[in-house]
Amino acid sequence: MLNSGNCTDCTTCGSCQQTLNVDTPNLFCMNCQPSEAPCIKACRQNAIEVLGGAITINGEKCNRCGDCVEVCPINVIKI
Repeated sequence: MLNSGNCTDCTTCGSCQQTLNVDTPNLFCMNCQPSEAPCIKACRQNAIEVLGGAITINGEKCNRCGDCVEVCPINVIKI
């Protein structure tokens, strides 16, 4: 159960009711190794990048096609 006192409004855990900013793709993930991450492999725009060991979406490159959403093994990508 989510402790709302610990919430950072990241919207990636799926436990809260925060409204996503539809203009900015949301991802900060460390579940997959970058070399094996299906989202990176699926992105035809090369918009999914590794930043400090975490997988993130470059909002300037992302065309919001949703290919990464479909392959994410833990369903954390929000477009």
